[in-house]
Amino acid sequence: MSYHRAVTFDDLEEGERIALMGLVRLMVHVDGEFSREEVQALSGLARDLGAARFWASMSEVQTMEVGDLTAIVGEVARPEIREWMYGVLLGIAAVDGIADGESELLGWLMDAWSLGD
Repeated sequence: MSYHRAVTFDDLEEGERIALMGLVRLMVHVDGEFSREEVQALSGLARDLGAARFWASMSEVQTMEVGDLTAIVGEVARPEIREWMYGVLLGIAAVDGIADGESELLGWLMDAWSLGD
């Protein structure tokens, strides 16, 4: 994975947790396939964050609409959490090669969160 900072669910505010889970779900679905490598990456992330809460949170966001996710992502204010989330998503995308849709999602996040400025 591409994240280096140790973060658990206890470190995240509710909106940050929902944004992370929605973005992770979108990232693994945007290329149309859920690869074995992505399964392994999610399993590792779940272990790092706390597996029971991770999978319960993934279930919570499974029906989230993209518009709702966009609004929640816009509310993630802490720069260190934005950068950490971006690293998590980049790591998930990179495990099986970054597809066009994944690249677009990462680019959108860079713009939305003013990363790389």
